[in-house]
Amino acid sequence: MVKYTPNYNLGMPEGTDMYSVLPQNVNMDIIDTTLKEIDTTVTELMADVVWQEAELLNGWESYGVGYRPKFALDKHNNLIMKGAIKNGVTTKGTVLFILPENMRPIVYRIFLTSCNNQSTNPYEYKAIELAIAPNGIVTLGSTILYHQFLGLDNISIKL
Repeated sequence: MVKYTPNYNLGMPEGTDMYSVLPQNVNMDIIDTTLKEIDTTVTELMADVVWQEAELLNGWESYGVGYRPKFALDKHNNLIMKGAIKNGVTTKGTVLFILPENMRPIVYRIFLTSCNNQSTNPYEYKAIELAIAPNGIVTLGSTILYHQFLGLDNISIKL
């Protein structure tokens, strides 16, 4: 007897059920519709976003074309960031860039991002702590021992 997932009502046949492609196709229609709704919502949220490039400090530079570090405010007053940076000073407390006055949090905020750690495994990613002070200064909250890049994608902070 088929059971259903609690969130999207996807069919989950039991191991003893006869297999049919029809429930699989129904599941694919549900997934496709849900993903389209998410895509539409994100597109509407980002429609009027104006991105500003970060002025990098302490030797940090853009990872390359298409990765320039940028930040913006979305329609819900969330600070959002994207891009990747490399080659800067990797000591805890190092200033990466400073946010403009209208994009600064009221309280000190700490968040995690990813760093590609090239020490022994080129595919090893580490969580790195970044901090934003109320004065807009963005710093490393933890020391990076080895790095290839520091990602800023998917950072979103409610202001």
